[in-house]
Amino acid sequence: MNKTNFKPQSFIIIINKFFFIIVLALFVWGTFHVSDQQDIFHRYSYQYAILLVSLAFFLLIQLWIHFFANERILFIAGNFYTFVVSSIIVIFLVEISLRFFNPWGIRFFHELPYHMQGMVDHPQLGYEHPRGVSYELGEKQVILNRNGLRDREIPYTNPVGESRILSLGDSVTFGWGVDQGQTFSDHMESLLKKRTDRQWEVINAGVNGYNTEQEQIWLELEGLKYSPKIVVLTYVGNDIDAIFDPNLTTWRRYPTWPSSLPMALDRLKSLSFLFQVTNMFTRMHSIAESRNKSTQTAPCITNKTGWKSSKTALERIANTLREQGIHFLVAKSSGSDACFFEELEAANINAITLKDAWSMVPASSRHVSRIDSHPSAMVHERMAVLIVDELERLGWILKNDQRRDMIKQ
Repeated sequence: MNKTNFKPQSFIIIINKFFFIIVLALFVWGTFHVSDQQDIFHRYSYQYAILLVSLAFFLLIQLWIHFFANERILFIAGNFYTFVVSSIIVIFLVEISLRFFNPWGIRFFHELPYHMQGMVDHPQLGYEHPRGVSYELGEKQVILNRNGLRDREIPYTNPVGESRILSLGDSVTFGWGVDQGQTFSDHMESLLKKRTDRQWEVINAGVNGYNTEQEQIWLELEGLKYSPKIVVLTYVGNDIDAIFDPNLTTWRRYPTWPSSLPMALDRLKSLSFLFQVTNMFTRMHSIAESRNKSTQTAPCITNKTGWKSSKTALERIANTLREQGIHFLVAKSSGSDACFFEELEAANINAITLKDAWSMVPASSRHVSRIDSHPSAMVHERMAVLIVDELERLGWILKNDQRRDMIKQ
């Protein structure tokens, strides 16, 4: 009985054909792309042209191996393809392991695009939360009510005997990285009930990525409908950034299939945990530097582009609320900025810093993860105490003993 002899050269030729088909498909697909910078053939950028030339060169090498290579070249090609296949297997296993163990909390970079993808276009706000949905974000429960707020169902009409505080802000107010019911707005509600022996509703109106202009617009469109007694706006350094255009922000608009080779490569990178790990230490270094700078003399936010628009929005919020007899407090989420507070004081806007909330928590427990600088649940709890203390100091809420004294008088 004759045994079939295994011929490694034939196997290498088959593998070579397989890779040739893949590279050819990528090359053909890649030629349809038109770069933003059209340096070559009035179509491709220099960098993209190099990519296409590299693919074409690899195709020529594969054709040469198929038709003209001798035994020695086939041996070298076999080793090369063995290395490539082994590397792909190792990368795949590492990717699966990273997704399973989620070291350093890198799932944050994977889930952010999908969270933002769920936003709903809005003609004035740019985007807003979807309404009446529940999902997990970073293994934390998120529940959005029928008005798109991360809160219980809250009617516009204020129940008799209940006082309301409206909490404006972005991802810090929203509570990125903390569970439902663990934001500073939730803690404020329980603190206020305990200290005043009255019914309070602290409404969480935070939306990830919102700047001051969007917060001002949302207040006028929706927020005032809740008839708040107090409005607290948590101010973050990136509140001076421009409003996102939801139709141009590709990182939240994933099509069913990438329309070009560069988009496919970008998609692959954004979805890969391994790629995020390769950039993790750079990010961590940047975060560490920013934290160190925050403890030193940092440049005033009032000198940065975008502050003028942000300040105008703050002044408009203050004037609108003042006309309706509603108290307004700006709470800077972290750090001190003398220029910031001086300008708000000149505009007759009450403001405090929440930097002490961070120092009250051990350094290892201040952030959602090592690569996510959002405040942890412990910091949220301390923020609530600082805000409620300030509301008491301003005389906007009365403690139990103060209320009893007023009743006696």
